[in-house]
Amino acid sequence: MLKTWSFHLPTFVRFGPGLIRKLGELAQEFGWNALLVGYKDQTGMEEVYQRAQRSLRSARMHIFTFFEVGPEPDADLVPRGVEMYKKNRCEVVIGLGGGSVLDVAKAIGALVKMEGVPWDFANANEGHRRITESAPIIAVPTTAGTGSEVTAVAVLSFSGKGRHPDMPLKAALVGEGLHPKIALIDPELTVGKSASTTAACAADALLQAVEACVSRMANPFSTVLAGRAACLIAQSLRTALSQPQDIAARSDLALASCFSGAAYDVTGVTVAHAMAQALGAVFGVPHGLAVAIAGPVALRFLQQTCAEPFAELGRQCHILANTPEEQAGRFLDTVEQLFRDVGLPDKYTIPANAPKDYLDRLVHHALQATPEACTLTPVKVDESVLRDLFQKILSPA
Repeated sequence: MLKTWSFHLPTFVRFGPGLIRKLGELAQEFGWNALLVGYKDQTGMEEVYQRAQRSLRSARMHIFTFFEVGPEPDADLVPRGVEMYKKNRCEVVIGLGGGSVLDVAKAIGALVKMEGVPWDFANANEGHRRITESAPIIAVPTTAGTGSEVTAVAVLSFSGKGRHPDMPLKAALVGEGLHPKIALIDPELTVGKSASTTAACAADALLQAVEACVSRMANPFSTVLAGRAACLIAQSLRTALSQPQDIAARSDLALASCFSGAAYDVTGVTVAHAMAQALGAVFGVPHGLAVAIAGPVALRFLQQTCAEPFAELGRQCHILANTPEEQAGRFLDTVEQLFRDVGLPDKYTIPANAPKDYLDRLVHHALQATPEACTLTPVKVDESVLRDLFQKILSPA
């Protein structure tokens, strides 16, 4: 862990059940015209969007909707959102949805102020620029997973880029300007999510937390947040799935997501997320599910090197043993058992139509699109390491 470190959370967090009713009041602080970013397919979320718009209208705000985001958002959406923002003289961007929606909203807010196109700021672009400013952004998560509501990261899919331009390249825009001004976290908005979505999102939040603790940039503040996030997920995920209306369990998961986001925002993530992002690009695996598949194998790879932080996470989750090494092992056993108990897979079956060089594509994507994650892993991550790790999680059709 670093001896000299810093921690900064510039986002104002408002947390609590039913707080969606305050959206208009909070947005009004920035002006009268809002760009509301949401899903193209709103099936099952109609009431959430209606409640949000009612709150905005009751505050006498003008709403311009940009409901265009899919599960894996394309970078080409961003210039269109910027154009709508400017055309209607908007003064605030509101992202209402899961991580993909929040990332698009953040990118739109940034590109309103920064000259250029999304690729100019993508970390996979060797000459990329950091995002230093944005229009005001309000992030309203409807899933408990990415923690994007408090991070300076936005992940987008780019077409025609990278070593394999025939497949999408998932890359991150990074910079302090991407921090939302306000995170409005209402756990009630996650009620109604399917069991599979809830589990996959929790897996993402849990791995973000664990990776924040083992990153080369880990610090005492981020480790405390990450440890609490891991503990909340371990305690509450099963309840949230068996009793979907349990708002206390939903609140725990939403808080854990926020904690994990705040933690990894300053530490970065490691090899598990590099692998997951590659699975999403090459095979289209949804991010949370990809993290659930790649995470346990990546953590076992780090077990010997990271026995101390894993043991500390175990202690925070009330897992005790005679030695740090044994405690670390029990913590990883607990993570793996949790994933199995909630129905998350530990392998990905290679589709019959997969490109013959799929393994090369996975490895190259991890190294090119997530270079920081590979560098922040506390052991050397190169092509041979990634090839071996990917082979452990892939099954033939």
